[in-house]
Amino acid sequence: MRVILAEKPSVALDIAKALGSPARHEGYVMVDDTAITWAFGHLVSLAAPEAYDIAWKKWSWATLPMLPEAFRLEPITKTKAQLNVIKKLFREADRVVAATDADREGQYIFATIASVAGLSKPVDRLWLSENTPAAIRKALASMKPNTAYDNLAHAAAARSQADWLVGLNATRAFSLRHGQPGQPLSVGRVQTPTLRLIADRDNAIEAFQPTPYWELHVTFRAGPGEYVGRWLGTDKEHPHRILSEGEAEALAAKVPVGTPGQISSADTKPVTVRAPLLYSLNGLQKDANRRLGLTAQQTLDAAQRLYDAHLTSYPRTEAQYITAEIAREIPTRLRGLTVGTLDLRAQAIAGASLRVARLINEAKVNEAGHYAIIPTGQAPGNKLSVMDRGVYELVCRRFLAALLPDGKDERTTIITVANGEKFRTSGSAVVEPGWRRALEPIREEEEDGKDVDESEALIPPGLKAGMPVVVKDSDAKGKLTKPPARLNDASLLAIMEKHGLGTPATRARIVEVLLTRGYVERDKKLLISTDKGRHLLKLVPEPLQSPELTGQWEARLEAIADGQGNADEFMQGIRELTRAVVDVAKNQQSEAVAATTTLGPCPKCRQGAIREGRKGWGCTRWREGCDFVIWRIVAGKKLTEAQAKTLVAGRTTSQLKGFKSKQGKSFSARLKLDEQFLVVFEFGTGSRPRPRRQTKKARA
Repeated sequence: MRVILAEKPSVALDIAKALGSPARHEGYVMVDDTAITWAFGHLVSLAAPEAYDIAWKKWSWATLPMLPEAFRLEPITKTKAQLNVIKKLFREADRVVAATDADREGQYIFATIASVAGLSKPVDRLWLSENTPAAIRKALASMKPNTAYDNLAHAAAARSQADWLVGLNATRAFSLRHGQPGQPLSVGRVQTPTLRLIADRDNAIEAFQPTPYWELHVTFRAGPGEYVGRWLGTDKEHPHRILSEGEAEALAAKVPVGTPGQISSADTKPVTVRAPLLYSLNGLQKDANRRLGLTAQQTLDAAQRLYDAHLTSYPRTEAQYITAEIAREIPTRLRGLTVGTLDLRAQAIAGASLRVARLINEAKVNEAGHYAIIPTGQAPGNKLSVMDRGVYELVCRRFLAALLPDGKDERTTIITVANGEKFRTSGSAVVEPGWRRALEPIREEEEDGKDVDESEALIPPGLKAGMPVVVKDSDAKGKLTKPPARLNDASLLAIMEKHGLGTPATRARIVEVLLTRGYVERDKKLLISTDKGRHLLKLVPEPLQSPELTGQWEARLEAIADGQGNADEFMQGIRELTRAVVDVAKNQQSEAVAATTTLGPCPKCRQGAIREGRKGWGCTRWREGCDFVIWRIVAGKKLTEAQAKTLVAGRTTSQLKGFKSKQGKSFSARLKLDEQFLVVFEFGTGSRPRPRRQTKKARA
């Protein structure tokens, strides 16, 4: 008997249906002499500290650092029954197929299950990038021995063990030194450097001192019409900036209304707007954040659902390319694009010269393990949620855009001279939209400190060098330099990718962990570090919060996965880091009071302070009888720390969306504290606030 182990039930059923008509059994299905069974993700985990030494169960300095000589695996209790089904099937099998997700983590899931099951039968590896019946049958016919992928499991095991060592030891050490009862300080090998990236940006914004400057915008009237030029200086970095108001006014005085001038040059150059490549997961997450307002985790979840529904290819990929084999399927896949107006777009490009060759890169695909995220060609029907449909259409549009020709623009730059001063005007005109017929380009986020060209506008046709002009208007505009932009999911993912923090499959989860643990909060699309998060960074030693060093660790894990690195050497370095981190925490002075976010003095008793708890924010004098509390969830909506801080300060929040009535209807309202210091709704000018009842003497 052959046994196939998939990572989840839905994939197991897809495989079974591709083989024939499955007969259901408890925990598996049969097709002829093949049993197809499934895991529920991880069925096995690294053993808890007390499995090595019962003394390690207690959080104490005497047990730190915890450094097991050899790591142990133990079944996860709630899925033990399914693990037993798999063990039984493995014992009866003649041959086994590893069909867990085709990535590093999937290989590790199979390896841990095989280890605790004592599997000794020959194993083949089913490597799927799509779950369509045709793709499954093709992959089953071209399997390799599972040993060809052992390095992936070794890298994942090293990653898991490193996170155990650093995470458990550092969390216990810093919690013992600085934490408070029920509020441990969570420290992680990747999450803490990611927190550092967010906090560094916030610190740069807070430290930023705006500098005033001026620009002189002059409207010129020429024969064909009017256009605006910006004064042009000699500073190469900021050629349009004027550093004093007096100088700006003096320049404006040199070119009053009616001043004659001349166009000294009018250059029009062709510009190629390159078509994008296909989506990797990181690229899809960034675009979905910018275009659809989705978080990285929401995008990953949607992409996974689309993959499970056979609509798109495997989502956890770093590749932006496809193989030659997949390229031959492009005409078939194009015919399945039927979301919204995409069917019309597909028809419109049917006669176009599709550029397929540039998307083929076997080496990049092999390096990533999967090709780019593309549609399978199957029609989605009408059952997709709004979120899933948005992500699906984005994948389809990018697929079309990558196949279409480059766009062609004309870039015109005009230099005008009036009374000895130069003024520059620039503008673009679309000549051939090319790939932009399928996907409107996103205006890239402005670079920090870069001047925005407000004169980028329509340029009258027919402007030529030597043409006389007359000043119609001049305006000296006062401006301020801008601070760096706050990070959002898209920009944070880009920086994490640059530093090599995490993998496409883990970055979204890292962000969500920081949010859950109160180190970061969302303000609409922005990610902002909290007082609690910043305080943690003051305590944690540099090596554990350094994005550069953590990126180096991640690169070593990638080398192990590629067969170029040594897992034992990597783990030795992690053990040394663990010892050093525990020593740092032991030698620090306790800062327990500041280790938790404080929103300000209690508005009710005026003696305690408002501190974050498990379910919300409450007064530190709750034992003395102060029952002030702001619950984290109000009418089904989760409040942010910033919103709670607004309430504590006695102010009314802005209009908030996402509340749910008892009847399940959504509504919007502002929040405020009433005379009894209860959180109440406010629905508009002159309306009577509606109280949101809170249980007396409840501890947040």
